[in-house]
Amino acid sequence: MHALETAGRALDRAGRLRPGDAAVLAEHGRLCERAGLTERAAALLQRALAARPDDGDSWVALGRAALRRGDAAWAGRCARRALRLAPGLPPGLLLAGAVREAQGADGEALALYDRVIAAAPGLGTGFSRRAMLLLRRAMGDAPPPRQPSGKRRLSVSTLGHAGRFGNQLLQYGYLRICAECNGMELETPDWIGRPLYGLDDPLPGPPLPSLHEEDCGVPALLDGRALAGAGGHDVVGYFCGDTAPLAPHRERFRALFTPVGAVAERATAALDGLRARGRTLVAIHLRRGDFGRNDRFWIAPEGWYLDWLAGVWTVLDRPVLYLATDAPELADRFARYRPVLAGDLGAPLPGAEFFTDHWILSRADHVAVSNSSFSVTAALLNPALRAALRPDRERARLVPFDPWNGPVLLP
Repeated sequence: MHALETAGRALDRAGRLRPGDAAVLAEHGRLCERAGLTERAAALLQRALAARPDDGDSWVALGRAALRRGDAAWAGRCARRALRLAPGLPPGLLLAGAVREAQGADGEALALYDRVIAAAPGLGTGFSRRAMLLLRRAMGDAPPPRQPSGKRRLSVSTLGHAGRFGNQLLQYGYLRICAECNGMELETPDWIGRPLYGLDDPLPGPPLPSLHEEDCGVPALLDGRALAGAGGHDVVGYFCGDTAPLAPHRERFRALFTPVGAVAERATAALDGLRARGRTLVAIHLRRGDFGRNDRFWIAPEGWYLDWLAGVWTVLDRPVLYLATDAPELADRFARYRPVLAGDLGAPLPGAEFFTDHWILSRADHVAVSNSSFSVTAALLNPALRAALRPDRERARLVPFDPWNGPVLLP
């Protein structure tokens, strides 16, 4: 069922019963703004804010509608009003960043996006906007989106907003393959996969009925059995469940995420530089930063990785250790293995400073992941993986796993 249409009808009825009710007007306006109904949204939100001017979320929605119309000055006023009401409000900061970006003040936009990332690390939008802005400055524009082919549509409008890099690869990879298996065409917003991998999918067209991944039958879609009578959906989800249904399509999944252009040149140089240091490449991912804030994204101690290394290092042929981490100070714990970090292999890719870590994990011979979609997707992309290990809380150690047959994230 089309959630936006259903909610819209309910709010229409509420508006008739309670004309002028600020809460109803605001909710209806925000709904229209999310659906891309810019003029309708602006009219409703202005009425709502005239009655209740202390609604920060509605000021943000009105600002987004103004920015979509090309009125950055008015959008900026809305952002400032929202942030006066709720300083540090992530959607307000995102709007302010988008305004400054539209006005050519990239430095101010980046500072605002950094504030969003620090305040709400689970919100992918700040991460994506920062990445895209810096990548465009460093490498030029990504390939332009191709025109729609006229095939049935499948959309993932939340791509780049829900989840960070590894999770975005899962969302895109699953749904691109689902679309191809069913003669459909995937539509995506601007996202980091365009400059890194040369992906040129059409931009989202008119809103489609929203459907959660658990309700769309991904295994059936991967088998080419689309939902009966479906005219296309906008699929929402994180795709961190069992990877087994995707396993028959592993070669296609890997092919989608092939670096292009200057990104490919950097990737090749980094890998060649690392291979020159030894014969067997061992890569460990230690994610800290935005992890450990709740029990879902738990952190495995370094000791588990050190215990594993102690048991395998001496039997490997000229091993070299690569440490993929957002906490380089952890390298001291692994000093006896003389770990190599991303900074040892060249300057980081602006906006995608994590790319070298992900690339090396996707090409190493032995990989020990963290409980993170970042390193699990790298293992999925690894065509010559000899051994993969992941942390196990019950056994308090690393255990072997098959990235193509199990959940992306562990309980």
